[in-house]
Amino acid sequence: MFKKSLFILLICIILNIVSVSAVPYLDASASTPEIERGSTERIYLEIEEVGGVSSAYNITAVPEIYEDNVKITPKNIEIPVINDGTVIKVSFKINASKNAELGEKSGKIFIQYYDYDSENEVYVGPKTIQKKFNYKISEGRGIYSINSNPKNMPIYVDGNYVGNTPLNVSIKEGNHFLRLSSEIFGNYSEKVTVYAGENYDLFKNFEESEKIEIFENVSENISISKNTSKNISEVSEISKNIGFEGILVYLGFLLAALFVIFVFTKNKY
Repeated sequence: MFKKSLFILLICIILNIVSVSAVPYLDASASTPEIERGSTERIYLEIEEVGGVSSAYNITAVPEIYEDNVKITPKNIEIPVINDGTVIKVSFKINASKNAELGEKSGKIFIQYYDYDSENEVYVGPKTIQKKFNYKISEGRGIYSINSNPKNMPIYVDGNYVGNTPLNVSIKEGNHFLRLSSEIFGNYSEKVTVYAGENYDLFKNFEESEKIEIFENVSENISISKNTSKNISEVSEISKNIGFEGILVYLGFLLAALFVIFVFTKNKY
């Protein structure tokens, strides 16, 4: 009798172990993306049924982020079933605004799922697990569209060669020096401030600059010539004035002398 009872107890324990082990159990892991301000990256989530003897049903993954300037989409992902011992990979998009705070951040993903009771043909649950994930917000970039006339001008950003015009250059936010270099036309440099997620245009017409410089030189020479001619005319006019006044003075002295002679002669006779 005792042996029979012990045997029945052993059978019950085995059945209980089997029934417990038949319950699905999910585990999850997430990638750790680095997101530049003003851009979007993906975070990848792997969900695995680790029990190995039963499937999980009606799985819903819900992410949560606690930063004001960071958004994650979609709000949730639904998976019909994860078979026993298999892995499902899904992803969410994380967008960091231009004003997102730099540094290491974290969030959570809540995973809800159901077991299926085949005997009663009903879903049992829900059961929930949660996983923490980490991500990093780094400095963003702006896009500079740089062109020139003539084309094929070497472009330097902070002294580093990045290519020739025309070119779209991705530059980290902050203050930078842009330089276009030419052995024929010389160099053009400009200090710029770049903000994350912004687009900028820079066009430099070297040929037009050269024409303007030539025109300015010609204009300056013409101006000098005009001033020189004016000065010569003024000197000539002054000379003329001085000559005429000299004649008048001479005539005045001559008339005065004649008048003195006339008076002297009249008194004598």
